[in-house]
Amino acid sequence: MIYANAYGGDNVRWLTGFPPRHDTYLIWPREGEPALLTQLFNHVPNAKRVSVIAETRWGGEESGAAAADVLRERSITRGRVGLVGRVPCTDHAKLIERLPDVNWVGAGKGYLSLRLVKSEEEIDWLRRGAEFTDAAMAALVEAAAPGVSEHELAAAIESAYTPAGGEHGIHFLSSTPMDAPQAYVPAQTQTARRLQAGDAVICELSAGVGGYAGQIHRLITVGREPTKLYHRLYDVALEAYQHIVDVLRAGATVKDVLDTSDFIAAEGLTVCDDLLHGYGMGYLPPVVRTRATAHRDQAPEDFVFQKNMAVVVQPNVVDLASGAGLQLGNLLAVGESGAESLQRFPMACVVK
Repeated sequence: MIYANAYGGDNVRWLTGFPPRHDTYLIWPREGEPALLTQLFNHVPNAKRVSVIAETRWGGEESGAAAADVLRERSITRGRVGLVGRVPCTDHAKLIERLPDVNWVGAGKGYLSLRLVKSEEEIDWLRRGAEFTDAAMAALVEAAAPGVSEHELAAAIESAYTPAGGEHGIHFLSSTPMDAPQAYVPAQTQTARRLQAGDAVICELSAGVGGYAGQIHRLITVGREPTKLYHRLYDVALEAYQHIVDVLRAGATVKDVLDTSDFIAAEGLTVCDDLLHGYGMGYLPPVVRTRATAHRDQAPEDFVFQKNMAVVVQPNVVDLASGAGLQLGNLLAVGESGAESLQRFPMACVVK
């Protein structure tokens, strides 16, 4: 049984085609037909139109109780049932109350492992998403000029793909004076700040179709060439990106990626974001930071990349002394002998 809402909705969308916004349960028995229960009541007509699950219906006044009832209808009242997603505590209590003989087992990691290697069809969808994302990047470059606000940049980005049916993923971006940096990672929300000559614009953009988005990161400078510091940051980020891409292939390990990236710390720099993460209908394992900045969710060094895994390589190189940073990267598909960038937008720093 898979739970999702707007957060983590890809876990449901991958099997149904439906992107949930509110409490949604997908019940997938070993035998028999699956059922999709979603909120809100007025969202059900669209869910039925979009979902590939024949039994798509309202989740009732209490989603947890409705999910338990579906299991009882299918005579699933004992044994092990795997749970995927962050089930609300009130729903979990209702499941235990109505199905006291069921052993609820966390199945999130196993389920995610099924999503890591893409089918050829999924790779084709990702290529389409990468095309929309390249268009978004081109629109951002075209719009970036003194006097233009970050809000206006966001509007230009979305207008690049929405008329063609593209879906919005993210447009994280920050603008900051290169001589007095105030941002080192793309921001999740934009402001009314207007670009000025001498600014750097750093970004992380995703647009796609059917849940399959591209992802791209670039540096734009406004009205002048990058300063010496931003030149250095860009060079280190590009070197880190290229080293990672050079080792990425089926059979490579996370250790190989980390070994190529240790030089960032040796340069007196660090990272804020991941060096690399899995991708393709959402943010997926493996999550890889540098050894010096590893978090709890860091992938084990013996993790092995496989053919048709999709990853985003995105070094976000930061100079803590100045507060300057930038991000550079692309969505790639892992192959037998190397990794192919699905993004076609040029890697060079863009000077406007």
